[in-house]
Amino acid sequence: MRRFFSILLALGAAIPSARCAEKPDILVIAVDDLNSDGTVYDAGNPIKTPNLERLAARGCFFSHAYAAAPICNPSRMAVLSGQRPTTTGIYGNEEVWSAILPERELLPQFFERHGYETVGAGKILHHNPKVAFDRKGYPLFQKFQPMVGEHTRLPFGGERRINGMTPGAAPKMKSASYDWGAYDGKMIDVDTVEFGERVMSSGGDKPRFLALGIFKPHLPFWAPHANFAKYPPEASRLPQNPPDDYADIPAAAGKFRDYLAHQYDYVAAQPPGSPGALDTMVRSYRASADFADEMVGRILDALDKSGRAGNTLVVLFSDNGFHLGDKRVVTKYTLWERANRVPLIIVAPGITKPGSRTEATVSLVDIYPTLVDLAGFPVDPAAKFDGESLVPYLRNPSRPATEPELMTLLPGNHAVRSADFRYIRYADGSEELYDHRVDSWEHKNLAGNPEYAPVIAEHRRHLPKREAPQGIELREYQRKKKTAATSENSRF
Repeated sequence: MRRFFSILLALGAAIPSARCAEKPDILVIAVDDLNSDGTVYDAGNPIKTPNLERLAARGCFFSHAYAAAPICNPSRMAVLSGQRPTTTGIYGNEEVWSAILPERELLPQFFERHGYETVGAGKILHHNPKVAFDRKGYPLFQKFQPMVGEHTRLPFGGERRINGMTPGAAPKMKSASYDWGAYDGKMIDVDTVEFGERVMSSGGDKPRFLALGIFKPHLPFWAPHANFAKYPPEASRLPQNPPDDYADIPAAAGKFRDYLAHQYDYVAAQPPGSPGALDTMVRSYRASADFADEMVGRILDALDKSGRAGNTLVVLFSDNGFHLGDKRVVTKYTLWERANRVPLIIVAPGITKPGSRTEATVSLVDIYPTLVDLAGFPVDPAAKFDGESLVPYLRNPSRPATEPELMTLLPGNHAVRSADFRYIRYADGSEELYDHRVDSWEHKNLAGNPEYAPVIAEHRRHLPKREAPQGIELREYQRKKKTAATSENSRF
């Protein structure tokens, strides 16, 4: 810790108060469903992300970071607990983490225990309040603002949608969140950013842990007209989908795709250019991601105005990626690359070299131990983190990855991502293997090629040896609570 601040002083960083000389502030920015199409990855990519680039210019961009799971709840809980789904048993969106991890000290709790003011707003936890906030005594995030789903602010009310979709035409997509298009009303993310602006302008003597969750570009893909203007329809670029792409995937992979296939089938059947068509949906996602980048820019502006930027650790990540028509998918919920690769940026003044970039494969499960390490606290082995501190990569971005990264989609289904390959093994034992040196869109499954048997054998070594059983889901949890309450009442 002493070395951290001696470096800051040597570089002439502003230290506003004695408080800052003791502990750094922490700013966590979580973005929802942002894939790898941003210009922070490559200037030629279709989604303009100048504010992500601006943040990356201050620290280190991890170009090959991966979610622990391609679903909101298990991915976010992996970040907050520092443990993978295979350790916690949180595999899906319905697991009640408060009942599954009653004793686990989550990331904000750690810093609160160490004297931090812990506040936040927006989507940090998976936002179903019955799943997220039923912990006895409500000790976690007691200062966090309630999360409200964007689709509760329908511009037209009821089931009428901008994209013209109706429950009759798309019976499996009855939720009003299945919408996209230009909309100039106030977004929920503006409320989140305004909250962050107020907090950062408030000063205070205690070090601060501030988490801000940007809901976009999650469905509904709404954005103001100004964001849409940056992505004209004629500039739409859709990924190639070879007609035989599914010829070499195992049945288990097809089942995951089929689970939400109705989404792709609906948009692919609409006339190109129509409100509900695939190209319009993709354009809307890009405009929505553009809007999310603008929100990140406002957060950075507020940080700079606060006078505390020189002593603030910043972490930005997305909880999972998103398919935009590739592999005939328009969602996440797969073990393929696009659903799992996410942006990750870490800024640690005096430690990260501004504008650095690492190609090493890392995981979002590494965030918790990294922040503990950067803040100058010892990483306690008793915490049993599944990840590792990324500080060595911040100091040396060319450092190779220590091991491939693991992703999990429900019990028994895993992907292992090394520098060159993505290996997938499903619960039934079937496999996929893709060589990302020549096949970034994962069109050719090499698992049946005997030449790659050594590669598969090496990747199999990194599959989990043990898996926690799936934790209690919401319906079962509510049933047990109701039964317990009935039993208690019957005593009187």
